[in-house]
Amino acid sequence: MNEYILKEDLQNIDLIFGQLWESSVDGMRLIDEEGNILLVNDAFCKMVGFTREQLLGQPFSIVYSEPEQNQALESFRNDIRNNKLKTLFERENTLWNKRKAWFEFSNSFLELPDGKKITLSIIKDITERKQSEIKLIESEQKFRIMFNSANDAVFVTQLESGKTYGDFIEVNEIACKRLGYTKEEFLQLSPSAIVHPKSIDDFNHYTELLLKEGHVIYEILHRAKDKKIIPVEINSHLFHYKDKLVVLSIARDITERKLAEEKLKRNAKLLRELAAHLQSVREEERALIAREIHDEFGQTLTVLKIKLTLINKKIPEDLFSLKSQLDEVIKMIDDSVETVQKISSKLRPDILDELGLIPAIEWQVTEFEKVSGIKCTLILPNQEIFIDKERQTAIFRILQEALTNVARHSGADKVQINFFNHLSKIILEVKDNGKGISSEQIKDVKSLGIHGMEERVLIFGGSFLIEGFSGKGTTLKIEIPVEGWENEKR
Repeated sequence: MNEYILKEDLQNIDLIFGQLWESSVDGMRLIDEEGNILLVNDAFCKMVGFTREQLLGQPFSIVYSEPEQNQALESFRNDIRNNKLKTLFERENTLWNKRKAWFEFSNSFLELPDGKKITLSIIKDITERKQSEIKLIESEQKFRIMFNSANDAVFVTQLESGKTYGDFIEVNEIACKRLGYTKEEFLQLSPSAIVHPKSIDDFNHYTELLLKEGHVIYEILHRAKDKKIIPVEINSHLFHYKDKLVVLSIARDITERKLAEEKLKRNAKLLRELAAHLQSVREEERALIAREIHDEFGQTLTVLKIKLTLINKKIPEDLFSLKSQLDEVIKMIDDSVETVQKISSKLRPDILDELGLIPAIEWQVTEFEKVSGIKCTLILPNQEIFIDKERQTAIFRILQEALTNVARHSGADKVQINFFNHLSKIILEVKDNGKGISSEQIKDVKSLGIHGMEERVLIFGGSFLIEGFSGKGTTLKIEIPVEGWENEKR
């Protein structure tokens, strides 16, 4: 009875083993100590492209290409003889059909009761996995080459909860060289450690912005290990890597650019100071010429008129023709005196120096209405705005040029002028209802009047805007900072 139960159990075990053998998704192979195939399952046959009949009794190396067959077989036999069978390993092989494949082998070394040795191999086709691994390694190598060959410093930071800035997890060689730290030292630092104290608030601000928007570009100061200050432009991207927030930052050294910008600013400042000086000299010359014309030429004409009037009184009444001619000459002298006064006012109106900017603006607008026939609406502050002479002159000349342009080019019949002060700025607006200036006309290098007005504003660090709307008119707006001058009642 016990023998029957034992035989039945063995049969069940054989049945279960046979089912496992054939249902396994992994290839299974039994070979003897010479390397000949004793048994294979269907999964192995499909893996190597042979039928079971083609494999049984053949050396296991038959599945490989001819150049690999002898080497594989001899290697196995040597391992058997020396009891050094490899239990778990991976290997790339070229199969008989020239297909390259990666296999993972798990070997069990068995010895039968008769002393013969057999090897059970469980074989997995890991070709796809290995190809992915190889591609990943190649990609990492390429990334590493690009990472370290970049001309800019590159930092990778991993943000962690409880830490404001996170930690460096990778830096390239340029970053180490520029800031004077070894890679090992860098990996012990927080990003804030290389930020100059002057830039820490900006760094905090842009770090918060990065977390919201995912990408920021900004400029800060880096501080090297030897305390050297380096201006940099940071280009940071936020992304997830292995379920953690990671920041990739590229820091470009902009020292040369900053030096060039400073030089450009100095040159621009020098040019503006020169332009301001030239404007001042020009205004002084205008004032001098105006006084010379008014005083010298005007006085000469006045004296001439007086003498001719006295002569005219002494001429007898019967010399009517001569008296008439003298009257005409005296009238011409009166007209000349008026012309001299107009020329003097255009060169440098006395009202600007004597009464101030607001009366000068009122006078200029009134004169413009008389000459052009264009209706003007003028809005002025209730009190005089006291600013330096240079700003007064600049604003007055800009108004003159703006009104001249309206008369010459706009085709308008109405103009509105607003002049006021707001938040330590002097603001002048001139709006017309004409045809509207085009953007091409604004940008035209030949538009000297526009560029001259703009330059007068820029001398004081102000802003200049002119824009046109086709068929609706043109608007000019200037803002000039007061820079310490108080606007108060005299």
